Amino acid sequence: MNRLFIHQALFRILSAPVLGVMVYLLILLINNNFSELENLFSSSEVYVCIALAYISLETMRFTLSVSEKWLSKQSIRRRILVQLLATLTISLLLITLAIWAYYNWIIGFQISMGELHVFLAIYGVIGLLYNVLFFSNFYLNRENTLLIQQEKKLREKLESDFISFKNDINPDLLYESLENLILTLQHNVDKAEEQIDYLAGIYRYGLINRHKELISLEEELQTAEHLIKLLNYKHRQLNLLNAVRDTRNIQLIPGSLLVTIDSIVRNTLISKESPLVIRLYLEEGDEYLVLQHTLNDRLLLHRDSLLAYDRLKRSYSFFSENPFVQVKAGKENYIKFPLVQIIDEVDK
Repeated sequence: MNRLFIHQALFRILSAPVLGVMVYLLILLINNNFSELENLFSSSEVYVCIALAYISLETMRFTLSVSEKWLSKQSIRRRILVQLLATLTISLLLITLAIWAYYNWIIGFQISMGELHVFLAIYGVIGLLYNVLFFSNFYLNRENTLLIQQEKKLREKLESDFISFKNDINPDLLYESLENLILTLQHNVDKAEEQIDYLAGIYRYGLINRHKELISLEEELQTAEHLIKLLNYKHRQLNLLNAVRDTRNIQLIPGSLLVTIDSIVRNTLISKESPLVIRLYLEEGDEYLVLQHTLNDRLLLHRDSLLAYDRLKRSYSFFSENPFVQVKAGKENYIKFPLVQIIDEVDK
């Protein structure tokens, strides 16, 4: 509201003198009395017209500011009608009182109805033009605001798509796998081919399903097993235990398990004495799919993998009223995916 032209100091200072002089010239034109032009800047009537213009403009500005707070939730037609009537009524009433006071207290006689009607007609037209400029500027600002919001949403979507693409590629996993592959090639070609197959399967899965909103837990688990086998070429102490029986009708956002498992591995100390066992099961009440493992955090956590939890939280909020949560209780870490189940009509 404060960005509208009627609230700008320069407009408020300059508009009234310009309008006042124009009103005075218009009155001279109506009365056919151009001889007064020689005394334009010494005539008191000019300054009276300027003062009336200040009264009119400031009254309408104040009325629009107040009515804006009360009518912001009203329909456009009702809002325009109420604001137009309010500004014209209040401003013309004050103009009438000001003219009456000037003629009675300064000049010493009452103004004729004809002269009063001329003043009211001129300032009424000014009020109409003022309202037209106000609503034009108001809706132009609103349109620009909507365009800016659309641009912001488009930018956020592009950033989200870029983050998702980076997440699909997962450069850290790629580079580490290639490094392990180089070492494996020197000793065992068959195992190197297995690594290539697992790595290709993971990235093929991401690229094929990156435009899907949901995918079955069964498909996600198959690729998660590939990820565990690939990571075991480096850590050798990873294991995923699945206690979920029916995985066909449980839906996940593609890459949910992959991102979560990769984050768990990157932020957990793993050794022969402290293997990492990740358990997958359904919570009682069948509201969450849970990944659970024993906490053994690294001293320096992997920042990008932690940000993945925030992205999953935002993503799952579109599909479920239950939030995506991570709970650390004692020595255990629980990562809970809200269930999104699709029931086939055939199974009913």
